[in-house]
Amino acid sequence: MAIETLIHTERSLAAATRVALDRLLGAGFETIDAPEDGRLEVDCLDGDTGEEWGFVAPPATAMEAFQKIKERPTTVRVSIQLEHGHVMLYPGFVALSRPEAEYEAFEEDDRAKQIALREAFELSRTFGAREVLLAGDAATDFLGTEATSWEGLKDVLEEESIPHTVLPVPAKA
Repeated sequence: MAIETLIHTERSLAAATRVALDRLLGAGFETIDAPEDGRLEVDCLDGDTGEEWGFVAPPATAMEAFQKIKERPTTVRVSIQLEHGHVMLYPGFVALSRPEAEYEAFEEDDRAKQIALREAFELSRTFGAREVLLAGDAATDFLGTEATSWEGLKDVLEEESIPHTVLPVPAKA
């Protein structure tokens, strides 16, 4: 089972995408790597039609991405491919999916836990989140359907017995 890091954001889907792209195309994250060639494939999903559409950054800038998503207000998911995994953005949520990581390792291996927590806290601080949720890979399956709020997501994961951990985001030392 992969590991997903989820946070709540008050930003719009377009604004959250802009923040993620600004960071990935600019100074970058300390713990989250863009693809080696620097090209970010951005895939979007229209919730009304089911149409998938997207673009590549660069040449698209973070601001152009913001504008493209604003022009298509029925967009319900944005996925940005990383070197390992991807960032998925939904209305009200940001998720970091690491398919090669294991949630069981997070629970049992101190080194794996420290790596996952460094990524989680860095992502959380970027979006101003106060809490972070680390879960097995089914957590994002509930976003936009059974879970449309942060509290709703936590409730659904409890009801469905999805292994997860919720932690407060500490101030950066």
